[in-house]
Amino acid sequence: MTKLIAGFFVLLGFSVFAEMPYVAELPQFKANNLTILWDAPTNQLGASLWVYKVTAQNFSADAINYLLKIGGLTNTIKQSQALSVANSSNTCQLTVVPELGYIRYWDGFAAANHWDKTNHLVEPVVGLPATNEIQKLGLRLLKRFGIQPHDLAQRGDGRLITFGEMKTRGYYDRRKKQFVEDEVITRGIFFSRRLNGINFLGIGSRAGCEIEFGNNAKVSEFTMVWRNYEPYQCFRIANTVEVIQQIHAGNAILTRKNLVNQSDVKSLTITKVEPSYIGASELEKQGFLYPLAKVEATADFGTNRIGIELYCPILSTNIYRGRR
Repeated sequence: MTKLIAGFFVLLGFSVFAEMPYVAELPQFKANNLTILWDAPTNQLGASLWVYKVTAQNFSADAINYLLKIGGLTNTIKQSQALSVANSSNTCQLTVVPELGYIRYWDGFAAANHWDKTNHLVEPVVGLPATNEIQKLGLRLLKRFGIQPHDLAQRGDGRLITFGEMKTRGYYDRRKKQFVEDEVITRGIFFSRRLNGINFLGIGSRAGCEIEFGNNAKVSEFTMVWRNYEPYQCFRIANTVEVIQQIHAGNAILTRKNLVNQSDVKSLTITKVEPSYIGASELEKQGFLYPLAKVEATADFGTNRIGIELYCPILSTNIYRGRR
């Protein structure tokens, strides 16, 4: 019996979330005397899930050198290695930490956010990619790192789960003698990760990466946490009775989707259960990656009903003996 298995009876309960700093900050859902009903499909749960061990990421040297090149940075690397470099004016920076699976690239002059002190004119926006171009550009950059669409979080119909963002500015146009408000100067996209068919929850570097583009489609910012996960141990997925038992035992976490007064809840109806992973930011330690269940449920207060979301342990204590 491995060290992981020996301690897993504890990890399956509430303390499993201690391995997930972000989740550990959320309130515990106390439902000791609550009636819980199951009205969720179970054919999508599968038979087993993996616990993964975190190891150093071997980033592509070609991909890192590409970032160095577009930023005009002089360093080059022949293999994946820790790196922290900036140009002489410190307006372009690249940090690579393979041990954390972390990359951050920033180019302060890619976006039109500067002022011409000589002519007292704002820098014009030129060649900013349209909203419908951002995903294609982002996927092209990720491909350099060996990341394909099947490595990214997907909806049930196979479409990627992405979130867009943009930065705007307001200024006084001296030529037109008028104020310009909310002019878009960058457009970006968040991609979340998918591992062995299971989506990561959340957005940003905790779940995958963020890519931002400025003038002429130049990368203005690229932040990614893409740790290397090695299969460690496979466990059977908990059945419906076990999931309900976990919630009754107070081992579930109430997410911020709808924070409710739990003492007022009369009954809870589970409508959907989705196996998921939650990554860690570059500042958080992560020795292992544990799966959890994202549980969608309807809380009945007697006078009204509200949809809530829980994170709940999803693994049974039984080791899965099937094929990987």
